[in-house]
Amino acid sequence: MISKRSLFLLSLFLMPLLIAACSDASSSLGQYHEGRILLLNVLEMNTTDELRYSTVDPTDTVRKWRIKPAQEGNELLLMRIKVENHVAVNVVFVADAQAAVIGDFFQNNYRPMSVTDTVFLDARGQSGATVTLESGECIDHARTIVNVDSTVQWANDGDTESSIQFGPGVVPGFAVEPVSLAPGASISHRFDQAGTFNYQCSGADGTAQQANILVEPANSIRETKESNILFLEGTFELKMDTAVDGWMVFEVPIDTKIRDLRWRAGDSITVRF
Repeated sequence: MISKRSLFLLSLFLMPLLIAACSDASSSLGQYHEGRILLLNVLEMNTTDELRYSTVDPTDTVRKWRIKPAQEGNELLLMRIKVENHVAVNVVFVADAQAAVIGDFFQNNYRPMSVTDTVFLDARGQSGATVTLESGECIDHARTIVNVDSTVQWANDGDTESSIQFGPGVVPGFAVEPVSLAPGASISHRFDQAGTFNYQCSGADGTAQQANILVEPANSIRETKESNILFLEGTFELKMDTAVDGWMVFEVPIDTKIRDLRWRAGDSITVRF
């Protein structure tokens, strides 16, 4: 689970193959579009097949993260949006899946992805990873990537019993029944094959959370270059004459040409490309 502080203190790692998307839309980029209250400016659009970034939490622990398209044949479209308020004393808006819709020239619509709900903790290049359980939840982190031959440990840092459970035949050596972990206890497994291994974290009170371990070959790590990013996700408060500038992430078919952006958070604004 990513804390709100960590989510918005990011250092983004974009692959060298990151390219500008929709070059024919450049005349609309950087232009202000006015609603009843807000001004909206789409500053940049980029596409990539993999988004990687790091966070620094309050204990100065650096974590690496990765987002990839959920479906083969898709890519990530990153849209940098600036929202300004120069009219109201105070405006509160929520940047979520309902906040914006982008449309292509074939009448297909795409909504922003939830970074919090799709990001993987990227532990590739390390000897292993630890998934921390508390009150039946895998709080750090329910979705984790490791390399082949890495060891994953599940540790219960809570005050009550927690469990993990893989499906039949998913992980050799783990019973189909839940593996219970008392407070302070841990269990580990070495993954020697690539694949996606789904399991469930659960607690004594019946709470359950879906989780998975993604295991990739060692050569899946690529060179990166560093940049800065702010995700436009969550609740934002804009006092008069203030602005927020951040990125929304969409999953679209490769080479999609964007026709328009329809903004519906705190105002109604349409940007045509």
